[in-house]
Amino acid sequence: MMKKARVLVLIFVVLINICCGNQSFDLSSVSLGEDAKKYDFENKDLFLKDGAKADIIQYYADENKGITYGNIPLDNTMGTRITVYKGKVGALDTNAAEKSSLEFVEKIVKKNGNPTASITDKATVDPKLVKPIFEKLKKLSPEKVSWNQNEKNSFTYPTSFFWDDGKNYSILSISIEDDGKIRNKYISVTKEAYRNNAVFGLKYSTPPASPWYKYMN
Repeated sequence: MMKKARVLVLIFVVLINICCGNQSFDLSSVSLGEDAKKYDFENKDLFLKDGAKADIIQYYADENKGITYGNIPLDNTMGTRITVYKGKVGALDTNAAEKSSLEFVEKIVKKNGNPTASITDKATVDPKLVKPIFEKLKKLSPEKVSWNQNEKNSFTYPTSFFWDDGKNYSILSISIEDDGKIRNKYISVTKEAYRNNAVFGLKYSTPPASPWYKYMN
């Protein structure tokens, strides 16, 4: 009986370790302005905490281990940052894995709806790769994506989308390299956190040189 009991205890301990070692978190479940306690960031063993400033807590996931955005894998070199301001989620900053960039863009655009503003630029891509990239972006933003008729491997596309939903600002940036690699960055911030300079990398007021100067006031 004692031997069986020890075996059962051992199995139980192993199962606990497996469960605790494989935690996961879906960033798409996070809503700005919500009470941060709802998400229990501190007890997920996924984030590092920096609470050096009063009323501002930063949670970092440097390699995005165990973290996804709506089942989309995230970049394991850029990491994720969640800012909590005065107890509420103030900002979310993340990047999708390169292979999932277009899927991520599609999900963000679908979630946020028609952008308040956007910036377009030209991409010049390897001729073997340009058509599928163009077609996918064309479906996402048909009015902003166009083929440059005089250049077979170039097209114009939105390099950045900007949204203002009344309470929050969101910016999605898309960079397409010559070899077809697609990089992205998504940041969403409450106006309160932004205007109180609570978010690393964002400074209020918006400098006049910024393309979002007339929108982020």
